[in-house]
Order: sequence, then structure tokens, then C-alpha cells
Amino acid sequence: MFKFKGDNCEEKPELIIIPMVDVMLFLLAFFVLIAGSIIPGLAMKTNPPETVSKANFKPKKRVITVTVKRDGSIYYRDKRLTFNELVRLLKSFKKQTPNISVAIDADRDASVQALVTVLDAVQKAGINSVGLLAKEKREGNESSR
Repeated sequence: MFKFKGDNCEEKPELIIIPMVDVMLFLLAFFVLIAGSIIPGLAMKTNPPETVSKANFKPKKRVITVTVKRDGSIYYRDKRLTFNELVRLLKSFKKQTPNISVAIDADRDASVQALVTVLDAVQKAGINSVGLLAKEKREGNESSR
């Protein structure tokens, strides 16, 4: 190691971790908040219906996921909506992005009326691309319904 004249510093350099911890906490908070908007359907848990065959649903540029819970309540992300609020929301999305699709994540035990209500709102908003999310039925997994 080199020694320079006038180098009387006997303190060892220390590593300050507090700014590094602050940056890591900021990154953690950023990814947790963004993950909900990037991956649709993570906020609300539903038990979707099962299907034997896959459909050829080709979503458009932007997909909006509307959730129908078991009790018939309608949600967009984590906000509960009425019929009129859903129509206004879908119209505003359609105005921003004309090529829009709606994916309905309905619980298998939700009433048909709740599903029809969402379909009516989609139609009233002028959106013609709509799909119903379902999980693929495994062979040998017969349902009693």
C-alpha cells in the first residue's frame, strides 16, 4: 500500500448503509404498488367457472378486468361499482383507448343476473369485445354442478 506525505488519517473508511436501505425500501414499495396494476385479477380472488375447451378470445389493445363476486357485487380493481358507475368507467376507458376489451372475472357461484348486468354495462358503453375468464377443467375432475 502507498503512503503519501501528510497522510495522517488513521480513520478507516466506513460503509454507510442507511441510504442504501432507503433506496431498497423505495424499490420494494414501488414494485408492490405497480404489481397490482400490471397483473389484472390479483386484487380480487374469485372462484371462476370451469370449461372443457378453450375459446379463441383475441383481446384488443387494452384489457379491462371487471370482477363479479359471489354475492353479485361488481368491482373494478378494489373499488365496488354500481351499474351506472361501471358504464361511466367503461365509457371513459373507451374514450381514452377505442380498441378496448373487457374481461369478466366472475365467481362460479355469482348470479346470472350479475353477469348480465355487467354485459349490459359493456354494451351500453359501446364496447363489443368481451370475454369471460374461466379455468380449464382437468380430466377426471367432475363437478357435482
